Amino acid sequence: MPKEKSLVSPSSSLLDMHLSELEEECRNFVSLISALRSLAENDAPDEDERDTIEGDLYASLSHLSNHAQPAMEEMDRLVDLMTEEDKR
Repeated sequence: MPKEKSLVSPSSSLLDMHLSELEEECRNFVSLISALRSLAENDAPDEDERDTIEGDLYASLSHLSNHAQPAMEEMDRLVDLMTEEDKR
């Protein structure tokens, strides 16, 4: 599968990496939320499955957190490097 072109390339490969990770993990997170909602609609939800999904949700949130803050810091760094004319 060819790598998708980033909206930020080539301004920062570090930012590109964090945004790619966030994008991938957001898809995973939405899928887990959907699975949890589907499970809740069952008359007799499988508690082991719920525990697994909730554990995966926690891991997903942790992964999102681990990439969101560094992405914000890198974006701040890039904005600080811009000239006033670049910011217009």
